[in-house]
Amino acid sequence: MVSSKTNEWETPQVLFDKLDDEFHFTLDPCATKDNAKCQKYYTKDQNGLLFDWSSDVVFMNPPYGGHTGKWLSKAWHDSLNGAIVVCLIVSSTDRSYWHDFIFPHASEIRWVRGRVTFGEAKTTAPFASAIVVFDGKRKDDDPQRQQYYKNKNATWQYVMV
Repeated sequence: MVSSKTNEWETPQVLFDKLDDEFHFTLDPCATKDNAKCQKYYTKDQNGLLFDWSSDVVFMNPPYGGHTGKWLSKAWHDSLNGAIVVCLIVSSTDRSYWHDFIFPHASEIRWVRGRVTFGEAKTTAPFASAIVVFDGKRKDDDPQRQQYYKNKNATWQYVMV
């Protein structure tokens, strides 16, 4: 779905397939019956946040809106218990979930070049996207991460490129 009247954006199959070739997903916790990307999936009515993902390789395109942080918190916590969670999200780095979960805990951030065309849309999304990976393997001793923690509550951050 791609209407601004909804917070659900159907993942393009070609994007999913590229990631699936790399990760071999077993769970889609943010699906509908019609757009599930994995054989094992949870719908809005089932609420994927309530299930254990720790034994899964998860592809997650969460509902975009006020609850994205809850989904990213779940992704991070379950990755600490064995899950690998790959998230397709809006790359609005001003959102608190980027600073609370992604920057300090993600193992990998991939910036999507251009804008994604979701579902059956004829135009691209009105926002940029990113792929975020939580696999429980981040290194806290990385000097760049240590600098981030040191400045976590600062208004701005240095980023090394």
